[in-house]
Amino acid sequence: MGLSFSIAWRYFISRKRSGQMNAVSLISWIALLGYLVGAAALVIVLSVFNGFGELFGSLYANFDADLKIIPASGKYFAAEKLPYSSIEQIGGIRSIHFVIEENALFRYGSKQAIGTIRAIDNHYLHDASLDTNIVKGEALVQIGDSNFAIAGIGLSYQLGIDPADPFQLLGIFLPRKGTVNLYNPNSAFAESYVQVAGIFSVQDEVDAKFVLLPVKMVQEQMGLTDGYTACELRVLPGQDIETLKLQLKSVLGDAYEVKDRYEQRASFYQIMQSEKTISYFILVFILFIAAFNTIGTLYMMVLEKNKDLKVLNALGMKRNQAFLVFFYESVLLAFVGGFAGIVIGASVVFAQQEFEWITLHESANFILHAYPVKLVLTDLAKVFLTLIILGALAGIYPAYTAYRQMKKIPRLTEN
Repeated sequence: MGLSFSIAWRYFISRKRSGQMNAVSLISWIALLGYLVGAAALVIVLSVFNGFGELFGSLYANFDADLKIIPASGKYFAAEKLPYSSIEQIGGIRSIHFVIEENALFRYGSKQAIGTIRAIDNHYLHDASLDTNIVKGEALVQIGDSNFAIAGIGLSYQLGIDPADPFQLLGIFLPRKGTVNLYNPNSAFAESYVQVAGIFSVQDEVDAKFVLLPVKMVQEQMGLTDGYTACELRVLPGQDIETLKLQLKSVLGDAYEVKDRYEQRASFYQIMQSEKTISYFILVFILFIAAFNTIGTLYMMVLEKNKDLKVLNALGMKRNQAFLVFFYESVLLAFVGGFAGIVIGASVVFAQQEFEWITLHESANFILHAYPVKLVLTDLAKVFLTLIILGALAGIYPAYTAYRQMKKIPRLTEN
């Protein structure tokens, strides 16, 4: 390996005595530049996808729990059936809340819309920091026996809700539990009216359909006897979500499912991941073209170094060593170009994080003015490994050509 690699390195940095690069060396550096640009582009594009994924995750952070427990079968479960004390003993959990989510019909004045209610307790808003998302009115769902609602800004706009109007109430129609009277279909729905105390804004998907209500009111309205659809857990900062998730699964068994924040928005994050994967393969295809340039470059180099091969053959170099010379040459091109590209790409990402040079179009509706980026070490490893594999594959045919060239040269001594 030492001799073959040394010769490959010499070919990699070779120049004419005049200091000018020959044609083959020039083409080699062009191929290296292809690897460099492709690697930098891969790092930057993957980092942008990571940045947007983290951004949207942070948007949902106050609305989606860190961990969510739901029944494995059915929709509702009784709180006493959950091993609450065992869950409390798991370290790292900050708060536990039982909630109800159900589709509902909302009516406000002459307007109506279909949406979803989330029934919560009095401490939920503060523990989830959802009170910081109130854009109008108050973060309030219950005072004594008085019930209030907090509506998403999109749904509020659709219904024309005004929290400042104490005389206009929000009508909520929820399905009743139990047997439905077929002669009176209206009995299948429980009707109630509450004053809207505030309007919140999290993200368009949430804002357009959710209304927050007190959990006791919803249980009474729907005829639920201690029934809930989920148990939401907020964890302390710095805790490993996957570790807590495994601990919860061991406590809960097969009767319940535990979902982290990404699994709660599985379809959204799957789309993000699919787009990231597609972009990765598109850029890999561009790198594959650069690898084809490497094949042509090394093939020309094999022809150019025919005299060198004759000399090396006379000195006793074996055919497999000649194969390795040009194989290492290809890997060197991918390694040096890829490493430089990764360094440049990572530098661009760090600069964007620090200085936010690349901005989005100015708009009052945007929640940020610069492209979000996040560098992930596994992405860097994936890019580097991809480049090495492409370099190795690109070097096989030229290296085999050198092997055949050595085979045609008469040998002075037998190996």
